[in-house]
Amino acid sequence: MYNRYKIDNTIFKIAIYIRLSREDGDDMESESVTNQRSLLIGYLKAQNLVAVDIYVDDGYTGTNFERPEFKRMLNDIENGKINMVITKDLSRLGRDHIMTGYYVETFFPKNDVRYVAVNDDIDTFYETSGSDMMPFRLSMNDMYAKDISKKVRSSLIQMKKDGKFCGSAAPYGYMRNLLDKHKLVPDPETAPVVKKIFDLYVAGYGSSQIAEILTREELPTPIMYKYSDSKLNNFDHPEIWKHTSVSNIIKNRVYIGDLIQHRVQKVNYKIKKMKKVPKSEWCIKENAHEPLIDKKTFEIAQSIKDSKDNYNPERRNVDYVLSDLVFCKDCGARMSISYDKKRDRVTMNCNNYRKFSKYNICFSHYINYTKLENTIYSKLSTMANLYINDKDEFESIIKNQYIDPKQEKLKKIDELNLKIDGLKRKQDSLYDDKFNNIISVETYQRLFKITEEDIKTANEKLEKLKEEISSINEDSSCYVEYLDIIKSFLDMKNPTREIMNRLIDKIYVTKDKKLEIHYRIKKSEVLV
Repeated sequence: MYNRYKIDNTIFKIAIYIRLSREDGDDMESESVTNQRSLLIGYLKAQNLVAVDIYVDDGYTGTNFERPEFKRMLNDIENGKINMVITKDLSRLGRDHIMTGYYVETFFPKNDVRYVAVNDDIDTFYETSGSDMMPFRLSMNDMYAKDISKKVRSSLIQMKKDGKFCGSAAPYGYMRNLLDKHKLVPDPETAPVVKKIFDLYVAGYGSSQIAEILTREELPTPIMYKYSDSKLNNFDHPEIWKHTSVSNIIKNRVYIGDLIQHRVQKVNYKIKKMKKVPKSEWCIKENAHEPLIDKKTFEIAQSIKDSKDNYNPERRNVDYVLSDLVFCKDCGARMSISYDKKRDRVTMNCNNYRKFSKYNICFSHYINYTKLENTIYSKLSTMANLYINDKDEFESIIKNQYIDPKQEKLKKIDELNLKIDGLKRKQDSLYDDKFNNIISVETYQRLFKITEEDIKTANEKLEKLKEEISSINEDSSCYVEYLDIIKSFLDMKNPTREIMNRLIDKIYVTKDKKLEIHYRIKKSEVLV
């Protein structure tokens, strides 16, 4: 049942929001989900109120707002399902000073949402002592989060210096000691695979050959070892060994018993973005656990790898302007560039074919990059001259693809806005009918819910139309500049990567080496 306070006859649709994370330290028991829920439900009961929904983010930090239940609550607020939010205290909503302040002081008022923090005596519908103290509480909550982050980081660094493993998952070939989670011990299933990799490599097999052998023998890959079955769907052929996985194992010192940690760290306590740590600050602990490979074998493997890693340095810094635009037509994978040392030429081939050629995943789309580039330049020049010489056709394309569809969508937006306004008036009328005992509470609730769903559906259609118009505006503004871009291309002796990316959407290479060019200037497909 929706609940009413006697405040301007407003029907309050209340959301209980609960958050808990490890950053709450010694207060975790008192801040538990159960305790928060009990306190807030008790508070509402004392005032004959019932929550519409309860949103619980268990295990999520308060220093950012990337929380699934918080996002669901925001979505419900924007769709009119919620107009009051209640938390145990301000820190449960968030600990970031700026963003918590934004939601309490900007987002909630903008969406006509009342916010209550019970223990902090904050109620945005009243002038309270807690509300006056809110700026100070925001600062203190932020400082608390920062202090906890510094203590946790300092503790972790010390543990790493002491040779304790602090990674989220044990390296391939190892597992955590059941009696000490910070100690690595050989994994009986994967440790033999690591030894086999080093034996084969020292015996003269390359990383690609070793990957093929391991795949043929159906030995578990690092991806299969690390991720659960549900997450494996995010990877292409996780059961197939990649030469990069083999290469990474060969150069990892963990297999001679050394732990190298603290190579990256968070930029700050509020965001998850990582930055590299200078090598001088790495936490290195030799002989931290039982080795899988003896040091002599490891040194031999490194000397072999160093000799194989050398290649023509002049090819390393060449800017291949089409490298981001070329894709395989058959499987959709990106075409990658390789240098053919024997013939001294640059080629492209399907990434899936290159990685999985032994398993018939795709076909060879081997193509000479220089010839491809020359062909594309030639076709692009022809197309560019066409638009330079025929501006009427250019303007016709813009009108047919952008102006007319935009007008149609704007008309639908107006119709939806009128429909939403009508539905909201209907809700007001329903409330008046219930208040005057014309309809029963049950009938009111049933009709109100139906109308609420209709408003939600209309708002979803409205948002989709707005996104489509935004996309049209963005594309059409690009096309207005297209003549200048075309002229720049024609004036250039050596076109840049930026110009090519602004003229071409994608280039597909078919199995029989034909090119399919998708220009950005129009939805065109040119087969050459």
